[in-house]
Amino acid sequence: MDLRCKRKPAGGFTLLELLVAVAIVIVLAGITFQVTTSMVENANLTRATQKIKDLGQAFVDYTSDHGGRLPLENADVPNISADSEDWTVAASEEAEEAWYNVLPERMGFPSVAELGVDNAPSGFYDPAYPIFLQGAPYHSGDKKLERPYFSVGMNSRLQRRRSDGYKDSGTLASIQQPVNTVIFLERGLPKDRQHSKAQRKFNGSPKANPRAFATRHNQKGVLLFVDGHTEVRKVTELIKPSGEIIVPEDQEPGTSIIWTRDPDDDPNAAPEE
Repeated sequence: MDLRCKRKPAGGFTLLELLVAVAIVIVLAGITFQVTTSMVENANLTRATQKIKDLGQAFVDYTSDHGGRLPLENADVPNISADSEDWTVAASEEAEEAWYNVLPERMGFPSVAELGVDNAPSGFYDPAYPIFLQGAPYHSGDKKLERPYFSVGMNSRLQRRRSDGYKDSGTLASIQQPVNTVIFLERGLPKDRQHSKAQRKFNGSPKANPRAFATRHNQKGVLLFVDGHTEVRKVTELIKPSGEIIVPEDQEPGTSIIWTRDPDDDPNAAPEE
């Protein structure tokens, strides 16, 4: 009989056990990251929805006090494109009735013009400011102070320039289907991720058409309708892969989204901003 003692294996983990432990840690880290990301996205969506709703209430108040007239989508300055609308343009006489000046004032905040005149542009990017959306990828550092970069835009298909050069702001009464007509939408910034090859004009201007719709919340974004309600939609519900804006006839019943005052007007007929 062999009475020699058998040695026990040295303490510690085997290579296989270590590999299994590392794999478990990686899986748990991935799950944690996904859960955290989802929580942040949901929180940003909730905040964005509320801010855009508040903007809608200010819009209603403004139109009520101005005989139903809509605020301007941007400064009506000849030869100045909306994507080059800097602090000087925002403070110009032509921008006095622009939505980004009149609506924040009604909400108890400085207008964008005031921020530029007072040399306080950083206030535009304060989380408390009514048109700042958390989760939007603004430029970092001083670059974002060069001009106001808007993460919310007014629907550019509501106001078109006439042949004589005059841009009619329009009235609330001229919008035939308020419950289906978009007034504001989350709009793309230069650093926003595009979820369709048909998206474009992510320049942070104060107005936007459906092609500039930003989908920051799990590939969805917020639309505000003239009657004050909001909806969260995908870009594929607004534009086709070709970039053509989807008109009511091509939408499912009960889900119609209208971009023009008259639903029979073709939003694709308007020139690109």
